[in-house]
Parts: sequence; C-alpha cells; structure tokens
Amino acid sequence: MGAYWEQSESLAEMHLHEALGNLTRLGLDALNDFKNLVSNLNRDTRTVKNLYERLRSRKQRVEDMKVLVMEYLVRLGNAINNKDVYADLALALERAIQLVDGAAYRLYMYVENEFKFDEEIYNDVTKFVERLIDGYNSLYDGLLKLRIDPKRSVKSMGNVVKIEEELDGLYREVELKLFKKLSKNIAALMLLKEAVDFIEDVADVVRESAEAVRYLALHRTIL
Repeated sequence: MGAYWEQSESLAEMHLHEALGNLTRLGLDALNDFKNLVSNLNRDTRTVKNLYERLRSRKQRVEDMKVLVMEYLVRLGNAINNKDVYADLALALERAIQLVDGAAYRLYMYVENEFKFDEEIYNDVTKFVERLIDGYNSLYDGLLKLRIDPKRSVKSMGNVVKIEEELDGLYREVELKLFKKLSKNIAALMLLKEAVDFIEDVADVVRESAEAVRYLALHRTIL
C-alpha cells in the first residue's frame, strides 16, 4: 500500500511539474513579447498596438493554463504534499503576467498619446526588462530542475533573488529620473511611472515565486 501511494504521488508530481513548467514557459513567452514591444516603442502606433494585442493573447493562454493547473490540484486532493504551495505558485505566475500586461498597456497609451521617450529613461527601461527576463529564466530553470536536481533549483532561486535586488536599485534610479525629466508633463509622467511600477511589481512577484520554488526544493533536499 505504501509503495502504491508513493508511486501515485510520484506520478502526480510529475504531471503537476510538467503543467507548471508549461505555465512558466507561457509566462516567459509573454515576457519576450513584452520585450519586443519595448524594443519597438519608437515605431508607429499601429506596430505597438499589434504587439500589445499579441501580448494580450499570450496573457489569455497563461490564464487558461493556470486554470488547468488549479483544476488538476483540486482533483489530486491529498495525493500530493505542499499542495497549497503549488497553488500559490500557479497564482503568482499568472499574477506576474497580468502585471506585465498592465505595464504594456501604459506604454502603449504613452505611444498612443504621442509622448516622446527620453533616451536615457528608455535605455533604463529596456535594461530593466532584460534583467527581469534573466530573473524569470532562472526561475524557469529552477522549476524544471525541482524534481531531478533540487540543489541546483535552490541555486537558481538564489540568482532570482540577486537579480530582484539589483532591479530594486535600478527602479529607484529610474523613478528619480522620471520626476526630474517629466515634471512638466504630468500625463506622460503618470503613464511612464505606472508602467515602471508595474515592471517592478513583476520583479517582486517573480521573487515570491522563487521563494516558493526554493521552499519546495529544500523540502526535497532535507527530507
């Protein structure tokens, strides 16, 4: 009976990790869509709008996958340990992409209103997004290694935390530049400030997700 239970749990975890991996992969695709949008902010409004609509479509796929993960967790019942941690992780991954969508919409509105980008601020935002994706990639890598190499998973989560701390510093720098350079254009300031705030919030949620993965990895390592 014990062997059967362990085998059932192992199969359940395997399918759950596969589903979470797919969810995280979709999130990474959405972040790359966002990066593409940011890279094209100086182009015409129609191009930016099309890129935003593509991101919205990707966001819907993330939300649909999250629903599948949650439904699977419900069906598992008590057949898996740390079910609540897995559920929180799935919700956090969805939340991260919802925040990405919020940032993208404000950047789209910035272009729609024909506001111009200060080159220094634009470069900072681009760097912010690139490092954010670096952190998310570490999260993705650590999640994929969670079952087969939890020690490596813990190491990857440490990298996520390190990048998030770096982004905290960059956020403060960008915030000061925004107030300094856009103080005479309140509408532009508000849109760009909100976009940067959303990006910073994504970094925070990615770190929270990493902490959940690290907990799961440590649980495997210690027990």
